[in-house]
Amino acid sequence: MSHPASTALPPSAEVELGQLDRLCTSIRGKLQFMDYLVRAAVADVERFEGEADPGTRIFLRQLIEMHASNLAVECENMRLVGELCGSLESLVNSEPSFGTEDAA
Repeated sequence: MSHPASTALPPSAEVELGQLDRLCTSIRGKLQFMDYLVRAAVADVERFEGEADPGTRIFLRQLIEMHASNLAVECENMRLVGELCGSLESLVNSEPSFGTEDAA
């Protein structure tokens, strides 16, 4: 009986794994940036609510609007998650199922 882990991956699987790794890295980076934007927006809203100076409030409002705009753009760019799911499904579907391998 052969063990799938002991066999070399076909070149197409290696390419898919490379693409999968790049997608995962990109998604992690985007999620970290989105986390930063959310934290910054929440902190600026808290500062905005406690600020008495009208000029500072205008500046904080602009910062909050900028964070919200950047978040909206990043959400649109999250199509990478869909690409990741497609790659994962393709990778899983390209692997032979257990019990369908030829006996060694």
